[in-house]
Amino acid sequence: MKRKIVFLLFLFCVVIIFQSCGTEIDDIAKNYPRIDGSTSSLPIVQEIYKAIFKPEIIDGEKVWNGLPQTASKTIESYKLLIDGEVDLIIVPDPSEEVKTLAAEKGVELEYIPICLEALVFITHKDTTVNNLTTEEIKSIYIDMQIDNWSQLGGNNNQIFAICRNEDSGSHALMEKFVLKGEKVNEQIRFNAMSLTMFGIVDEIENYVNFSGRGHLPLGYTIYYFFQNNKEEQKWNNVKMLNIDGVEPNDETIASGEYPYSTNYYAVIKKDTPKDSTSRKLISWLLSDKGQKIFTNAGFGIIK
Repeated sequence: MKRKIVFLLFLFCVVIIFQSCGTEIDDIAKNYPRIDGSTSSLPIVQEIYKAIFKPEIIDGEKVWNGLPQTASKTIESYKLLIDGEVDLIIVPDPSEEVKTLAAEKGVELEYIPICLEALVFITHKDTTVNNLTTEEIKSIYIDMQIDNWSQLGGNNNQIFAICRNEDSGSHALMEKFVLKGEKVNEQIRFNAMSLTMFGIVDEIENYVNFSGRGHLPLGYTIYYFFQNNKEEQKWNNVKMLNIDGVEPNDETIASGEYPYSTNYYAVIKKDTPKDSTSRKLISWLLSDKGQKIFTNAGFGIIK
């Protein structure tokens, strides 16, 4: 008799939990927040949409009307959030520019880590160097004291260092882990700035030694963006470098062993009401079921 009562109580709890989850999802769908983010987080935004809304079945295929197809990019999405044009953004760490802009407009932002990410340095597969230290990267990008791969134990080739624009998420991570208040050398910014996430990897993939001077490239991007796109984009000539002897991979990023490990954040205004659908959605994303969103989108989970 006792076993039967316990079993019935268990079933009752399961039903309540499933009803609660369904009600929460329905509530989010009815009052779906305006979501934006970086180029690299678009797959996350799309998976969230697919989890909240039911698809149509057209010719046997699932089709989501209204599925987001573009992202406003990192800095622009921060600006939209600060100005109240969107309710929630999914982005990497903020740049100094974002922090300054928010402070100038008197807006306090709240950052909630929702999945894993990392800054990685990439080069052409012909480069024989496989490891860099933070100090070496600084010497390449800040004062250009290192300008040949032979100084790092590699090929006798000039280093063609490529940087990202300062209002990009990749550069924000460069500021956080490497620059720490310094600036990328003006010569690099003038001669070798890539304005898109795809562009910097494409440049290294298709790199040809210009003027016959024997240069080999170096750049940086975001780990899961590179992993999620390398097969489709056919980035076969690009390799990631170890940092301080640690290989960037799912395990070292999850453990924090890789030194440039970080997160993607759900960012909202700090005065967002406690009962808002933005906060309800974030809470759901941090649940076991919600974390599957990031697995489906090809990102590392924090649980």
